[in-house]
Amino acid sequence: MPFLSATAVALVGVITLFAGGVVALPFDRVVVIRGKMASKSDFFTDPEVQRILMGYGLQVTVDKAGSRDIANGDLDPYDFVFPSGQPAADLIKDRRTREHRHTKVFKPFFSPVVLATYREYAEALRANGIATPQGPLYYDMPMPAFTAQLGRFAPWRELDPSLRNDNQVTAQTSDVCSSNSAGTYLGMVAFAENGNRIPQDEESARALARKVKPLLTIQGMPGDDMARSYLAPNGQTLAPIAVIYEHQFLAHQIRVKRQTGRVDDRRVLLYPAAQLQAVPELIGLDEAGDRLGELMTTDPDLRARALELGFRVFEGDDPATAGEFSRFLTGAGIPVPTSGIGNTETFLPPLPLLELMINEVGQCPVPTP
Repeated sequence: MPFLSATAVALVGVITLFAGGVVALPFDRVVVIRGKMASKSDFFTDPEVQRILMGYGLQVTVDKAGSRDIANGDLDPYDFVFPSGQPAADLIKDRRTREHRHTKVFKPFFSPVVLATYREYAEALRANGIATPQGPLYYDMPMPAFTAQLGRFAPWRELDPSLRNDNQVTAQTSDVCSSNSAGTYLGMVAFAENGNRIPQDEESARALARKVKPLLTIQGMPGDDMARSYLAPNGQTLAPIAVIYEHQFLAHQIRVKRQTGRVDDRRVLLYPAAQLQAVPELIGLDEAGDRLGELMTTDPDLRARALELGFRVFEGDDPATAGEFSRFLTGAGIPVPTSGIGNTETFLPPLPLLELMINEVGQCPVPTP
């Protein structure tokens, strides 16, 4: 039964696919599916993912934008959107519901927000009772201990003179006005600073946002994804600690291990002890987007490739199930983190209060209607 949709269809004659020397069956139409997303765009620009999708006659084109920019922007040109976290997805679903527009949600994989750093900085935190090793590449870090250190506005050299770094201890985020990871980190800091409680009204949310703002903005908030800076050869000079997603770190380690036979043991992760899961939702805006979402959640090759790119795939309805994830990392020779999913959790405030806090911290521009 042919797949019909309003999305663009490119006539390409007969296309022959090669994968490991195997020729796939030819077809004479490619359905072009257009999406808008943030950090998860790496999945669709991956050549292996593109090859698998082409086997179904699908080509995905991606426009990159921050999660909140996606939620507040024009969605009409797109077949699907894939914001990085729940707040932006909720904004989109609420808006589509009000407009009585097609909306279908898929949850193919997820990735915790983590703090990426370098071993010497993690060891400085450990020596000061702020982080605890939990494996060769990973540390546990209670957020209250870390935010207390942030509040001292002290330089790194005070924690460890050998670092010779006069910059203040901080975690660098991307722009909180557009980025889900930055908004999630804001929620983590605020939750810790408020005694593991969420604000209950606008007045308390605004006061809490003003309290934590200096802890987030002391060195500014660049617009770019912080993983790019962190993984750059000179990343340490750009941000000793960067707020990124776990999959970005793991994809780097998997790539390095395959290329060199060793992991990059200088780069390590700090896992907030009370995690806040980033569960991205692929939102189909029409039949073409729905088709893609169904494949993302059911096709074994796409799920396997998601693991290779560092994501945690959903196994049933329980996000704490990590069997496939653990088995893959073990087989790849990558240490398996024991954090990222745990019994303690950070909670975000209700969406209207979180939006208020984000705008208070970032002084965000008013979205264009």
